[in-house]
Amino acid sequence: MSGNINDLFSSAVQNNDLDQQAALVLVENLDAVALAGCNGVGLDQIDSDDVTLVAVVLDESGSMSPYRQAVIEGFNQMLEALRESRLPESILLSTWAFSAKPRLLFSYTPVTGLNGINGADFNPDSNTALYDTLLHVMTGMVAYGQMLRDNGVRTRGVIVVFSDGEDNTSKANNQQVRTVSNALVAQESYTLAYVGFGSHDLNQIAREVGFPAVLTVQASSSEIRRIFHQVSASIIRSQSTIGANRFFI
Repeated sequence: MSGNINDLFSSAVQNNDLDQQAALVLVENLDAVALAGCNGVGLDQIDSDDVTLVAVVLDESGSMSPYRQAVIEGFNQMLEALRESRLPESILLSTWAFSAKPRLLFSYTPVTGLNGINGADFNPDSNTALYDTLLHVMTGMVAYGQMLRDNGVRTRGVIVVFSDGEDNTSKANNQQVRTVSNALVAQESYTLAYVGFGSHDLNQIAREVGFPAVLTVQASSSEIRRIFHQVSASIIRSQSTIGANRFFI
């Protein structure tokens, strides 16, 4: 499996979809969890030749415990809005949760074939491995997206992180994440968005990982539910408007 993934990274570099330095970071990041995130539905299950890959990344660290139900409800409302959009078959969603380690909830699947999450899927505890998780997420999006491109499917990518604080446990560092982020943003077919809750310097956290689209809100259940609704509208709009800095309008 890893050999095939390396071939996809090589293809991305050869087609100028990724620079060599970013590809090296992603290759070094490969492990069993990252490889799982490189998967998605087969070409025969995609009913569009123009797709949007969406990776939603949920902070599951202990500080998110008070907002557990709001995150679950907000995510499910977002998913329902995507299902009811004009072209739901063209939106393929992957979802990750992270605390001390990244955890893949499901890989790229058309939103029409997904169910919502529940308390077993999202149970906040422990630390914040933001950097490790973002490298896993970007590894999966680049690899799966390149497979689609190599087979003639026009592909754009959106990564949205929901988090309330700084990394405190990753093996990777923010420079590695920013190397890949900058390479993706330069392609203009990726949108990297950071939604921050609470009192930390959330704009600084987003800058450190190279995510140019930033939205900060109060850490409250009502705001969290509201922001998932706003993100669903932004994802739908991004299907026709590409640009890393135009996501939150």
